[in-house]
Amino acid sequence: MNKQSKVKQLRDFIRSHEMRYFVDHYSGQARIHKAFKVEINNNVYWIHFSYGRDRPEIKDERILLKTMDEAKAKAQKLRDEYQRKKAESANKCKAMLEDVTKYLNDFSWFDYKSWCSDEIKPEAQPFAEAIKRVYARMPRREKADEQTYIELLENYIKHGTIYTQAKSFRKEHVVCVKYGDNGAVEIELVNGTTIIPKSYAVSNLIRTIFGNRLDSWSYGYVQEPTDQFDKTETPKR
Repeated sequence: MNKQSKVKQLRDFIRSHEMRYFVDHYSGQARIHKAFKVEINNNVYWIHFSYGRDRPEIKDERILLKTMDEAKAKAQKLRDEYQRKKAESANKCKAMLEDVTKYLNDFSWFDYKSWCSDEIKPEAQPFAEAIKRVYARMPRREKADEQTYIELLENYIKHGTIYTQAKSFRKEHVVCVKYGDNGAVEIELVNGTTIIPKSYAVSNLIRTIFGNRLDSWSYGYVQEPTDQFDKTETPKR
């Protein structure tokens, strides 16, 4: 039997049996499927043929819909409900993160460690372990600044140079450091070149070497670059 005759048989089967629709839903995806009515030994079954399965599925008649319009409406309702619950969950998570962040910003270990040492009291150990687990699971890029700072500081101690994005210069090459908000700094070199490092680790090293600002003054334009590169300006000759 050739392929065309098999397709015709399948079409004839579909046309000769009553058909209804049902909707399944998974992770925001709602799909409409078909089920066909068959009678076996005087019993009625609604059969769904699923791709990749070696036997058909029997569907409960109570979930079946008579028209495609009904199926589309139900599918859209399921999608809308999924998006509503997703947004609701996101809002709850956001509120929780804000509460936890505020708590940690105000938290002090003063009451949770021994007076005579840095040992954390037993009752605070589970909290300390939870913080360490959260930190260990942070995205690698978020943790990179700390490790990068250590490497930059080691490089400065060994070689006396400050490194940032394929540029290296010595402390004596810096004639001025300007401080912005949120830890950003601008470095001016002896040749007039100015650099605002993208990396917080580099800015932190600059503050370690030259000291941090001692008052509330700052330069408003000194902000961390918004792209992935240092902001560098070289005077025209």
